[in-house]
Amino acid sequence: MRAALKILAALVFAAASACNGGGAPEFAPGTSVLRLAEVNDVPTLDPAAGYDTVSWLFEQMLFSTLVRYGDADVKLHPDAALSWTVSPDATVFTFHLRRDIRFTSGRAVTSADFRYAIERVLNPKTNSKGMEYFRSIQGAPEFIAGRAAHLSGIVTPDPWTIIFHLRAPDPIFVDKLAMPFAAAVPHEAVERWGEDFSRHPVGSGPFMLKEWIGGQRIVMVKNPHYFIRDLPKLDAVVDLLGVSAELEWLKFEAGEIDVSAIPTAEFVYVMKTPSLKRLTTHQVTVATQYLGMNSQMAPFTDLRVRQAFNYAIDKHKLIALLNGRGVVAHGVMPPTLPGFDPDLKGYPYDPDRARQLLAEAGMKRLNVKLWLLADQTELMVGQSIQQDLALVGVDLTLKPIALAPLLDAVRQPNNVPFMVFGWEADFPDPSNFLDVLFSRSQWGANNDTFYYNPRVEALLKEAAPVTDLKKRYALYDQAEKIIVDDAPWVFLYNPVAYVIHQPWVHDFVLNPMRPTRLEKVWVSPHH
Repeated sequence: MRAALKILAALVFAAASACNGGGAPEFAPGTSVLRLAEVNDVPTLDPAAGYDTVSWLFEQMLFSTLVRYGDADVKLHPDAALSWTVSPDATVFTFHLRRDIRFTSGRAVTSADFRYAIERVLNPKTNSKGMEYFRSIQGAPEFIAGRAAHLSGIVTPDPWTIIFHLRAPDPIFVDKLAMPFAAAVPHEAVERWGEDFSRHPVGSGPFMLKEWIGGQRIVMVKNPHYFIRDLPKLDAVVDLLGVSAELEWLKFEAGEIDVSAIPTAEFVYVMKTPSLKRLTTHQVTVATQYLGMNSQMAPFTDLRVRQAFNYAIDKHKLIALLNGRGVVAHGVMPPTLPGFDPDLKGYPYDPDRARQLLAEAGMKRLNVKLWLLADQTELMVGQSIQQDLALVGVDLTLKPIALAPLLDAVRQPNNVPFMVFGWEADFPDPSNFLDVLFSRSQWGANNDTFYYNPRVEALLKEAAPVTDLKKRYALYDQAEKIIVDDAPWVFLYNPVAYVIHQPWVHDFVLNPMRPTRLEKVWVSPHH
């Protein structure tokens, strides 16, 4: 998932207490309510359509998947499925469902509902961005082309069993089923509401949608029939929309907000104040921020220039500018990702070495344009990079641009030579970084540096079907080391998400890869 230096904003949101105000609806005394604040509206509540952390926050409240990640880890746990088995060659996956799950409409959730959900994602008419994750299921090409009514590779022998047959080994297929794209949805509700299903979602998660007023608020209430006993602990969740970061912090200081992001200007004060620091929580995200150098465009066709830029950037200074909310990246993969190599050294800050490499490349003075998101934090990052490169004889011009045109621009060949970007994992496996971002097949998609190395391609192809994790990670480690040597990126940092909460908020934890799950969160009386 494209992070583009919006990682911290995406993972962190504000939650207001049971105190009323800010346009929130009234609740009866004693009702346990968690209020959230979000600057943007919720893009969608349709799990086939959502591909952003705001949508996923609410979709995981509304819907159930076969498996899910832990509250604070990236390990798979049962959700709708009680158990599952995987064939030795990772082509057959069998799931046994719980028998006590019901949609909020009252109907039992069955294996057919999970099959329907994935077929809906693969239907081109749905235009789902999740399609790429399920193309490996047997019969997918025929189904997508409209030549088959169902996917032949999904078998439902009874209401409580679902079996997936893949066309090729995929050791991480179970992780893909943890994405909201694969959440069970009832066909009758989708067919009734059509494109308006997002406004009338029917799921089997811990909460139900009560109200959604665009640009104002969204209200979730407890699902009394949720299949996990005594959850959720909250009676309702209210997200107030259109709340700026500045207003969020003011509300927190006034005691009206339970959980808040910490503004850059306030971060040092918070961390130096023991009573406030105790109320913070943080998590290294499964994400990497980087400077991408288009390997097909001058001057970055020269390996020495790319390596020089790596040596020229002072990453520790950059993290200091971000108030310590990051760890130095030595390679592609973040430390919270399984398969991470802690011994990878990367490029230390060495401007003398950078100048030497540029001189060897015949680059006495360079003029380069850096494309970046038109965002205050990114501009601060860009200015720091500008200063570092000036010390080694590189004149850097900043080109701030909105996200949508930036994403479109970098996908065009020979168009963007140098850019600030980031990548956040969709699932916890090295392939979600290395295959997606450095494969030749991803030119024009996510390989925005147009990088290509046949040795890397061979290693990625060899690693993809390997089910032995030790061997799998070793192959990806070899590929990453080659990529680091080739230096298509300046490896910057792995973001660390911070939030601060009031003392009456309990069991609020950050997941390194997904929005916070709210079914175990509770608030104690504080008035």
